[in-house]
Amino acid sequence: MAGYEECTTDYFIERSDFPFWTLEVVVGGHGFFREGRQLRRLRHGSVFTHGPGVVQYFGNEAERPFRKYFFVRGGDSFPQAWHAVGLRPGGVLQLGEVASLVGVLDKIVDEGQHSDAQTGQVVDGLEAVLLALIARHQGSASGEKSASRVVYDLAMEILLREYKNLHALSDLAQRSGYSSEYLCRIFKKYHGESPYQVLLHRKMSAAWLLLRDGQLQVGAVGRELGYEDPLHFSRVFRKIMGCAPSSVGAG
Repeated sequence: MAGYEECTTDYFIERSDFPFWTLEVVVGGHGFFREGRQLRRLRHGSVFTHGPGVVQYFGNEAERPFRKYFFVRGGDSFPQAWHAVGLRPGGVLQLGEVASLVGVLDKIVDEGQHSDAQTGQVVDGLEAVLLALIARHQGSASGEKSASRVVYDLAMEILLREYKNLHALSDLAQRSGYSSEYLCRIFKKYHGESPYQVLLHRKMSAAWLLLRDGQLQVGAVGRELGYEDPLHFSRVFRKIMGCAPSSVGAG
């Protein structure tokens, strides 16, 4: 199971146990996590784990609530593949960059809507890519970045933070101060997709979570994400997610 959440200002978790091993990736906001006796700071690029037998104490600052992904695995033992890339039960890692993980995490969230013979294999493959990226970007936080990498990270941070108010590539270009053509080139280089495709996936992943919660109708979810025409929203959702928005949460 995987998901994306934008936490409330009072988000705080304190518990002595949790039945599933969980890996969380912070893509926005600031907060804290107790690792043993040490209180660690969480921010953009922090990765932390918790699960069975691990005392959990973490939360975000009210002024800067978390935006984060979570990925859940069953089993009594800490996943060996997580251990192999330096993750530890109840531990924190800081990555030098997290933008490349977002596309993989969005695909894992998307895949969670499917339930067929291939789902498990696809999720396992995406998890392997995610862990490889975590291994790659450990300890790179202080390293110098190329000019194009700096722009990519800036644009991705804007996209993740403001996706509800971004409606076209030109909006991202205006917010970042760089041309649409340049953004397309650097996103192709570092992400493998156009910035507009990344934006659509972010919007539709958020839409799926809202629809699953069942608090809003399809039209209201579309408006929340900047789509005034519910038919257009439904077409985009079906194209990106592979199902009609009205089918989400129906069961």
